[in-house]
Amino acid sequence: MMMQDPNDNLFKDMLADYCAPVQEDGFSQNIMAQVNINIQRQEHIRRVSIYGASFVGGLIAASQFPSLLGLVAKMNIVVPSLPHTESLSLSTWSLAGLILLSFVLWAAFDRKASDIF
Repeated sequence: MMMQDPNDNLFKDMLADYCAPVQEDGFSQNIMAQVNINIQRQEHIRRVSIYGASFVGGLIAASQFPSLLGLVAKMNIVVPSLPHTESLSLSTWSLAGLILLSFVLWAAFDRKASDIF
């Protein structure tokens, strides 16, 4: 049988409260509340900034609208005459439609569709 050393008992007594929870008096809850307040404040600032910038941009665009109408009124748009439908056969129109459809489908299903334009 082993002899017990009195120093072992002192060491065990000292480490008995090692796993006990630390008394924090609500420190963690206060920190988390401050973090949530800061997050909400940042979201509010971001939201107000985006809405304000959109409103100012809309005002600037609206102020330029009369100038745009004046420019459009000065333009002479010439629309080229389209070929008569009788001169093109049905197979030509079908082939053109098939090519256009294949391009649209390719652009829609391609993962890098933004690189097309």
